[in-house]
Amino acid sequence: MRIYFYLPLVLLAFTTQTTFGQTITGKIIDTKTNLEAPALQLKLKPTQELIYTNATGNFEVFAPSAGNYQLVAIYGNKEVLVSEVIVQSENIALGTLRVELPAVDFASSEISQLDLSDLSGDEADDGFSSALSAGRDPFTNASAYNLSNLRFRSRGYYNEDQEVLLNGMIMNDQDDGRVLWNAWSGLNDVFRNQTPILNLASNDYTFGGIGGATNIDIRASRQRKQKKAVYSLSNRNYTHRAMFTYATGKKQNGWAFAASASHRFGSGYQPGTYFQGTSYFLAVDKALNNAHSLGLVVLGSPQIRGRGLATVQEVYNLTNDNYFNSAWGYQNGKVRNSREYRIHQPVMLLTHDWKINTKSTVSTTFGTMQGTFASTNLDWYQAPDPRADYYRKLPSFGETDEISQSLTDYYASNSDNLLVDWQRLYDANASRQYTIYDVDGIEGNNISGKLAAYTLVEDHFDSEKYSLTSVINSVLSSRYTFSGGIQALSEIVHNYRKLDDLLGADFYINYDKFADRLVITNPNAVQNDLNHPNGLVYEGDIYGYNYDLHTNKLSSWGQLAYTGKKFDYFGAAQITYQFFYRDGKMKNGKFPDNSYGKGNVHDFLNFGLKGGVSYKFSGRDYFQINASYRTRAPFATDALLSTRTRDQIVSNAESEKITSAEATYLHLSPSLKGRMTAFYTKFQDQINNITFYLDSDQTFGNLTSTGIGKQHMGVEAGFEKKLNSTFTALVAGSIGEYIYTTRPTATITYDNSNYSYETTLYLKNYYVPGIPQTAGTVGLTYNAPSFWFINVNFNYFDNHYVDMNPLRRTDLAVSDIHPTFQSEQFNAIIGQEKLDDGYTLDLFGGKSWRIKQGQFLALNVSVGNILNNTKIRIGGREQLRFDFQDKNVEKFPPRYFYAYGINYNLNISYRF
Repeated sequence: MRIYFYLPLVLLAFTTQTTFGQTITGKIIDTKTNLEAPALQLKLKPTQELIYTNATGNFEVFAPSAGNYQLVAIYGNKEVLVSEVIVQSENIALGTLRVELPAVDFASSEISQLDLSDLSGDEADDGFSSALSAGRDPFTNASAYNLSNLRFRSRGYYNEDQEVLLNGMIMNDQDDGRVLWNAWSGLNDVFRNQTPILNLASNDYTFGGIGGATNIDIRASRQRKQKKAVYSLSNRNYTHRAMFTYATGKKQNGWAFAASASHRFGSGYQPGTYFQGTSYFLAVDKALNNAHSLGLVVLGSPQIRGRGLATVQEVYNLTNDNYFNSAWGYQNGKVRNSREYRIHQPVMLLTHDWKINTKSTVSTTFGTMQGTFASTNLDWYQAPDPRADYYRKLPSFGETDEISQSLTDYYASNSDNLLVDWQRLYDANASRQYTIYDVDGIEGNNISGKLAAYTLVEDHFDSEKYSLTSVINSVLSSRYTFSGGIQALSEIVHNYRKLDDLLGADFYINYDKFADRLVITNPNAVQNDLNHPNGLVYEGDIYGYNYDLHTNKLSSWGQLAYTGKKFDYFGAAQITYQFFYRDGKMKNGKFPDNSYGKGNVHDFLNFGLKGGVSYKFSGRDYFQINASYRTRAPFATDALLSTRTRDQIVSNAESEKITSAEATYLHLSPSLKGRMTAFYTKFQDQINNITFYLDSDQTFGNLTSTGIGKQHMGVEAGFEKKLNSTFTALVAGSIGEYIYTTRPTATITYDNSNYSYETTLYLKNYYVPGIPQTAGTVGLTYNAPSFWFINVNFNYFDNHYVDMNPLRRTDLAVSDIHPTFQSEQFNAIIGQEKLDDGYTLDLFGGKSWRIKQGQFLALNVSVGNILNNTKIRIGGREQLRFDFQDKNVEKFPPRYFYAYGINYNLNISYRF
């Protein structure tokens, strides 16, 4: 992967060329439909340079010298004057141009292809422009804004099913498929130029996942020319936010600059939560000549976030508070949270754009993302569990009714008794005088002092990511376009535990606290690192576990699209080679032979195919069918067993198979727009890995499921109707059925032994948990002529199930329970809990004022759950523990999440 480091030198070779002339930019709107005109062919006279508007109607054309020009739109042999342009010494920003386009209802549609040349003469009424594959529609908007607070995800897909790109660089983590959005949060104003690709549709950026892709263009030359100051007041994740953005737009000399910074701070909605973070963004572009430009972006968002945890209903009832948070407590009268996220993963992007000719472009991006992502927690050694809501401390665990009642009265009298008692932790450490013998394996190296009973630790998942992507887009003819590219990714995730705070003690020890019982047969079992036995741990030291996960991926893709009068077609293919391995930094005492050093390399060759056809009933009505079949390598975090202790992969690990299809009716007109889609997706041979605690053996373990099959099917729809000049109505929703279709094989391994065994996981016909399978919204918006608006939405969700503990769906859990004669207990163990349905009412409004030429003041307010319904469970999960002895499911009840009550965000911005 060293080619990455030579790329900047190659691109800088273009800087020897000189730039002349100015650029003309703008956006075209059809006056008849008031919609954007994408893929519209334009010509700049007298240079005769031909260009096309993009998917949102924007264009950019180059004027070689000062003078008078005409910008015209071309329809076959017809030309429509768009604007007269006088170019002097500066670039020209024409803004929005409203143009009455010819008879073909071009602008009422949303275009992905470029053929217009045959829409002329008597045949003009027989051809219609293509339906958009990129962009937000009413359902997509509703999913992102109205339903996301209810934990709704379109089609039940996860992050790994959708690609997210910054200037072409894929931001999905390769070890687990997730996207760390927080790494660039707080930079709203420079992240507005987004192109979402809907599910299986064609696109010009990447092959995409089954959930589509989102390309975010943050190049300086793509930023709106502005100076903007923003202040926000909220009670959600933070209290205050201040942000400032400056962008020059593309200047006469070919340079463009953009910068943005924000600071967020204050407490969150849930008690004990808070946010402290500063975000930064700097971008610069240089047009080297008419054909080449180079751009650099640097951004990051260092932050500390005090987290809120879910807990059992018993605790919520004791405190009479469905937002009780047991992760924090008071230390010397100040809030201190034991569970923080500490994140700073800066991103650097270097992009080269090459305009080969008027019909072909190549964009190449070298990107890197490096930094830290840590999560804090309490750790302890030979001491009681310090967690405030630990099950042994609750009234339900009381051995007698008197003890239970006494605990109930104690907690109910003061809910602070369920918080972290920081002073007690310090007191416990103050009395722990120990002598540790033969420290670091050196005989006679004995050290005495206060051995910590309790510490605060950071669990790290630090990422080091390098990416090289190159994409070509070419208009082959009046009917055909081609898009394709290569993607090379290299990622190292450094996983380790670091001691953050000794809480008054002198040192900690690098022992496995769950292996004490094993030392009789294996004296080294307690050692986390045999290279440094009996190692003492001080603040800032790494201990417990320490390993890297390496993932490398190389893929190539291509897409050919055809645009006809009535039918459009596209086909795309992708091939991917991927491998991963573990590199251990500690020699574990229980697994000395396969824990230290580079592990086995596991490689996979995969492919993907997708295609679609669109039929154009008219310029307003379309019918589309898209389908895809692909294979995907398992993620390292799922395929590797117990990565903290050893290098071992699950038996018969294989690539996942995904089959997906969708059929869509799309309507686009001035008064009504929207779509209805029926979808079907089949997942085969998925792998999933969870960590659990086994009380009987007092050890952590892993349950790895292979051969998981799922079926996601349903209907989603969204329509937006203009009732009159001021009122607009929205209806959007989805009804799905997401179920498991197989009985996977479960491999259970323990952290404190080589023992492992396989069993059947009885998941078939269970509902996929963690997402409402039915959700919808109805909204009404009033847009006043005097530049203010108000929107109200009613949101509803149902068929939402609690995340399951797989251990309870194995023979081990019910082997001695007859399903007929003891059906109540049997069903309690294997049953699936369904959450109650729920609804919220949300309000959004705003007003803008023009202060003077080029200066605007805007005020926006959003209020969620204005009915203040505090009893809406939006999620829950069974604990990954099970009482195998008494088979009592109430011993470890589920933990629940509740939707915020009334919450708000006020936003004031000044643009000048």
